[in-house]
Amino acid sequence: MAFVQSYPGMFIALREKLSWFFFQVFPNLPWRSIAEWLLLGFTAFALFWKGGKTLESTWLLLLLGWFLTMVWWWKDQRKAQAPLLLWGLVLGFILLTIASYITSTTKNYGLDEVLATAALGMVFLWVVRTLTLPMDRERFTLRLSRVLVAGTFLAACLSVAVYALQPVNRMVGTFFDPRFHTDYWPNAWADFLLLTWPLAAWWLKREKRFTHALVWALLLGIDWGVLALSFSRGAIIAFAGQLVVWGLIEWAGRERHIEWKKPLTLAVIVLFTTLALFLGANALRGERFAVQTVEEKVTFTASEGTSSISERGNFWGQAAALAMQRPVLGWGPYSFRFIQPRMEENVLATSDHPHNVVLKYAAERGWVAALLFVVFVGIILYRVAWLPWGEKKHTPVPFLFVAVLGLLAHSQIDYNLQFVGIALPLWIFLGLLALEVPWSESKKLNKKLVRFVEISLMTVLLAVAVLEAQWIVLSSVGRHLEKMGEGERALTWYSAARGEWLSRDMHLSRAQILYGLKRYKEAQSAIGDYLKVNQEDPRAWKLLGEVVLASGNSFDAIEPLNGAYVLGRYNDIGITRSLVRTLLAAGERTQVDERREEFDALIYEYVQAIQVNAHYIALSSNVEEVVELANLFAKLYPNDAPLYTVLAARADHHAKLERERIKARAPGMLW
Repeated sequence: MAFVQSYPGMFIALREKLSWFFFQVFPNLPWRSIAEWLLLGFTAFALFWKGGKTLESTWLLLLLGWFLTMVWWWKDQRKAQAPLLLWGLVLGFILLTIASYITSTTKNYGLDEVLATAALGMVFLWVVRTLTLPMDRERFTLRLSRVLVAGTFLAACLSVAVYALQPVNRMVGTFFDPRFHTDYWPNAWADFLLLTWPLAAWWLKREKRFTHALVWALLLGIDWGVLALSFSRGAIIAFAGQLVVWGLIEWAGRERHIEWKKPLTLAVIVLFTTLALFLGANALRGERFAVQTVEEKVTFTASEGTSSISERGNFWGQAAALAMQRPVLGWGPYSFRFIQPRMEENVLATSDHPHNVVLKYAAERGWVAALLFVVFVGIILYRVAWLPWGEKKHTPVPFLFVAVLGLLAHSQIDYNLQFVGIALPLWIFLGLLALEVPWSESKKLNKKLVRFVEISLMTVLLAVAVLEAQWIVLSSVGRHLEKMGEGERALTWYSAARGEWLSRDMHLSRAQILYGLKRYKEAQSAIGDYLKVNQEDPRAWKLLGEVVLASGNSFDAIEPLNGAYVLGRYNDIGITRSLVRTLLAAGERTQVDERREEFDALIYEYVQAIQVNAHYIALSSNVEEVVELANLFAKLYPNDAPLYTVLAARADHHAKLERERIKARAPGMLW
């Protein structure tokens, strides 16, 4: 205070400067342009930051959605409102997603999907309401297409380097996380390409000068080349469908006198570039690693064999069955990975998503939400499909239509919309397409009600995200300390993050550390915290059984281990081993005898899976677990000991071969 009194003039001037800025300069900043460039910039960021599959991407997306909403209601609310039908469908989908999370059976996951859904809906509404003038729409589309095409080119360059210098045998673009050797997502990269190559084709068509068109032909050829190198069968089928639709559109809008020389020349250049990139990248990779052949993928003799088809069929049926059990609000966002394992029929035949966007929403958010999404997307595409495209020369509408159609077609057999780098362009494209449709409505939205709903919704969600962010940071520190082997310090940070909603596996980590420290009562308490938000996870029940067993209560450990067995026997054979060991310790040998045939069948299935390395099981701890279980059964049933010994030897032998093969593989040169 004394300092302020000593320099009163300086602080008066500072106050006047701040008043001038906040009351004169700040309100008159070009907020609409700022919002537009932030949207474009974040679209590029999401692509290059692991495809947007990170919590920070989701949190920033929510902040962007809140900002766009606030700017529109502050500066542009006098302009046209969104059509009532579209607004109702979008808000209904968002609110049902929130309601699904509130009633979720797996609340430790799914909050990020809620935030992303709300943000994407607000981005869509911003596009629909802000870009109503054709000139604004054209300017934004040109900028967006430049960002996406240029981003795709840079991502393709990086992808070639990763493909040639890292062990991963499919192109992944920027859709990878270098921290984990399993986090490569070639199908997601293929989905992104299904969205972006039509934009390069649009630029190719609209360029009149051959030299400029040549550049776009090369870029289009690169897009097609890296798409082929993703080795995504489903995406390539969707791509073929896109080409058919594009061809039909061009044929329907053809002129009487067609000049074939230039288009034919450019088509040859595109195809030559595609082939050259495909062969050249494979040649580079062949210097250090084995190259997967097209024949292996087509004939299903690649590492995943036919399982990718048969398992997808199972996932769809299981998702439909789960949706029928809770048809109104579903099991909760991101719950499929926990609910589905109880319905598994084969070893490790599980997935985070049912590989179908509609069935995912039906199982996790309920049939009503799934229907709203289908109607929302379907009505836009249907109305756009009947537009007279030929009346507008060089319009991007057919290409946006082809892009959205291709991605949604592939999303019926493979779900990758959890990547912000894919979902954000999709919702922007849908907004641009919706603007082309005349929405004649007798009823208008009540502006005050709409403003209250949107601002309240986004502000509440932003407040939740801000509060949750501090817990996420604290628990992240705990995870890093746990990986470093500093369990006691990790527990301190985990305890500080006890209020976290998106707790994921934090309570399990607490319990595991406490179990290792032989603090069994505290470990049971930590597992109890986990079970309060998720009783569908077999890992929690298995750990609870092992903690109770270690406490000396073998009989009480049987029930949680039986629960774990029901939920996760096809994902972790260690559950079966713990259950058998506990039954024996509790003097329940008769139960083991009664269920021997069931346990034998499971052992055999795991050994079979290890022999073919299904889902890379030969690299997991399931190998050691099944060997120990087989050896235990050899002691329990000495007459059949040779059979169990052979099974254990087969599992151990094939696992060693696979691990030696991986070990002998040339290491990556980038990381």
